[in-house]
Amino acid sequence: MDVAPRLLLITEDRALRDDVALIAATVGAALESRPRWEAVVPREWAVLMCGTDRLPPRSWLGRGTLLLGITGEAQSQSQSQSQCEEQQLWKLAAEQPGLQPVPLPAGEAWLARHLGARVLDRNPGRVLAVAGVFGGVGASTVAYLLAAEQAVRGASVLLVDADPAPGAGLAGLLGAEEGRSGDRNRRVRSLRRGGGEAGLGEALGWAELAALEGELASPQLAAALPIHDGFHVLSGAPGVEVRRRMLEPVVRSARRVFDTVVVDVGRDSDAVSLVREHLDQLLLVTPCTARGAATARQLGESETGVPLRLVANGASHAGWSPQELAVATDLPLAGDIPEQRWLRREDALDAAYELLRSRRGAAFIGALLEVLDLEEQVRHE
Repeated sequence: MDVAPRLLLITEDRALRDDVALIAATVGAALESRPRWEAVVPREWAVLMCGTDRLPPRSWLGRGTLLLGITGEAQSQSQSQSQCEEQQLWKLAAEQPGLQPVPLPAGEAWLARHLGARVLDRNPGRVLAVAGVFGGVGASTVAYLLAAEQAVRGASVLLVDADPAPGAGLAGLLGAEEGRSGDRNRRVRSLRRGGGEAGLGEALGWAELAALEGELASPQLAAALPIHDGFHVLSGAPGVEVRRRMLEPVVRSARRVFDTVVVDVGRDSDAVSLVREHLDQLLLVTPCTARGAATARQLGESETGVPLRLVANGASHAGWSPQELAVATDLPLAGDIPEQRWLRREDALDAAYELLRSRRGAAFIGALLEVLDLEEQVRHE
């Protein structure tokens, strides 16, 4: 059973405690109030807060603690009293760098949004990036298959096309499939157990996201993105500037509401750097060849700080088994996908999808999910 994220408020001000407790209840978080900072363990709390009567020890500064104060004019207060309290709040914040002042009730809406975001961030979805060592190795198809199989198993999934090249990656794959089987893609084939079909609706892509202002709200993002084969999709060639500005906010927002976010980065290492802080895994798709091994090793040496695994795709060349590939690159092997003609083609999602439904196809994608610790990554309500 999931434990609700906890919020800690250090104060002896009963009115402040009651106000914050009401705000916490609206975002589904448990609030605990204490009169002292003694015995507080920071990592146990989603948010640390204090009143102006209980400032944290100096050793705690820099931990993102919120400094709360009731500064609004109440019936029992004069305007001068209210202004004096607000000035005191900002004065204390200025003297204690690292504390973020929040005047109440003026800041109630901001505090509710902040607490809500932190509560969601305490139980984030997994983020997986899939890259190809060079073009045509099947990275986009592997990303698609992982997303489709996760959706079949009941997970909520977003597949993000972060390949900036026009007509490449998922944009090219989905576009080609639309041309061959237009009616199929105009409907949602929901693969969740007991699912049916529903209208796809108007697609939201990179161009539409780039026109939005302000922070991306997670529920609205999930509701607006189109569904394809049971998972949500954000596609359309983003272009360099749009991707640089929007990719990190999209992933940050999406991991709050989806069980799994799969990012197809193509061959672009810049896309990996943009979302590095959110990545749980980076998959390198490569053939079992000397060229594949050399490129994978080079990429592995440059991508530090991210758990990285190989996916060997296709038939082994002489002297290059998947195990030998792992040894040569000094990277762990996540999976070995046997030679399949549909993985060597740019326009074969239909065939890939049908093979995924076969016992053989589901077995090796399922094994890959297990290695990546995604086979049970389903957010429990």
